[in-house]
Amino acid sequence: MKKLPVLIILFFILSSLSIKSQQINEFNCFTILVGKDASADGSVLIGHNEDNHGDTFTDWHKLPRIHHDPESYQVFLSGDSIAETEQTNACFWITVSEFNAEQYLNEWGVAITSDASRSKVTDSKGRIVQCLRRIMAERAHTAREAVKIAGSMVERFGYNHTGRIYSVADPDEAWVLEVVNGCHWVAARVPDDEVVLVPNYYVIDYIDLTDTVNFLASPDIIDFALQQGWFDRGKGEPFNFREAYCHPYYLDSRTNVARRWAALNILSENQYGINEVFPFSFKPGQKISIQDIMHVLQNHYEGTDYEMHTADSSGNPHKATTTRICSKTNTFSVIFQLRSWLPVDIGCVLWTAPRYPCIQPYIPWYYGIEEIPEGYENESYELALENYLNKDRDFRELYPDAGYWVFRDYASQVDENYGEQIAQLKKWKQEFESDVFHTVATKEKNIAAVYRSDPEAARKMLSEITAGFAIKVLKVTKRRLKKQN
Repeated sequence: MKKLPVLIILFFILSSLSIKSQQINEFNCFTILVGKDASADGSVLIGHNEDNHGDTFTDWHKLPRIHHDPESYQVFLSGDSIAETEQTNACFWITVSEFNAEQYLNEWGVAITSDASRSKVTDSKGRIVQCLRRIMAERAHTAREAVKIAGSMVERFGYNHTGRIYSVADPDEAWVLEVVNGCHWVAARVPDDEVVLVPNYYVIDYIDLTDTVNFLASPDIIDFALQQGWFDRGKGEPFNFREAYCHPYYLDSRTNVARRWAALNILSENQYGINEVFPFSFKPGQKISIQDIMHVLQNHYEGTDYEMHTADSSGNPHKATTTRICSKTNTFSVIFQLRSWLPVDIGCVLWTAPRYPCIQPYIPWYYGIEEIPEGYENESYELALENYLNKDRDFRELYPDAGYWVFRDYASQVDENYGEQIAQLKKWKQEFESDVFHTVATKEKNIAAVYRSDPEAARKMLSEITAGFAIKVLKVTKRRLKKQN
């Protein structure tokens, strides 16, 4: 047999290692779920950094309730379909040019975000993925109902993705829903007085299927693992979903482990070594505020052995080999604040920082706002829904003046000289957010009082608050980008 030249053999070895590295570091989203008794103000909180590769165009929409004819159907990319619900829920919708990056907050305060994972199942014939969170948002009145809806869809059609972790919450409770490539899923309720951290691997470990208050799952979740040889009852150990179903590359990936470890040691009452087994949920060292979550979501491993120092890559942590919580692939950062004692219009707020949360301040988007400011909504919601299954459009050509490009291009320029600019940017960010929290604290009580007698007037006031801050952030970023150019 003819021998391959050494250089060719070396090429294949390096290519193989590169592929393995891509598999391990392919996904970079990060999520924090906080139960209502663990938060500083009694709200349920979800903090999430959305990470994607390439140009991931982002647009904002406020969807009204939509009525459908009894004979109409919702069609998936696979060609499968389900009967449309007679009337959808109204939704706050951050639509993105990748299906799995979309965010939802509906009129009942049900919030949905997600992190990719990789399961051991790789050859299923699943047929749904793109529409799953939209189905939840359009039909669910509670987080628990959303989980059940998603579970029934996965069992019926099978999930057509390597795996995914959905974080679903309402003003009363939060759930972690983990879906496997195929027809299997499991969900665990976040304890009210605890916190859950989700990198890009499954975090649900021990489950009690008799406790339907706190756990839900496909009925054969354990039996399937037994059939595949992923679980052995003979060892006398309890079933651990994470260890049974998660791809080992992702469980062992330093990218995943380090991000979870860093956040855990910031928020937990206990301190952990990076090689310890982390709990599914934990009690925080103190009640967690929105500002605490903001602090974690912009973390670059400061104060740890993984911190990027000034001499390295111009002090730019986004260029580090070990991915940070705030990383070069961030598209945006969001925090869902869900308060049960206020009307959803006021009590449910979607705080967002465009692109990097370490350089951009968070903007409060109240559910009750009546319109989206220019630059954040670039096409009508009707057109966005019409093109829901068409993510391959050239958004740069279609919407060249969209705010997304401003935030993206500015972040790229900051990255070129991060170390010299970050101190000034942090100062502006802190001052801006201080003004935001002062304004919110000052005006919310008055708006709530107005809402009782005149909801429309109150919604207008909410719209003015959100638009004022959103427009200011975009204007400042445009000015800085122009100055640098």
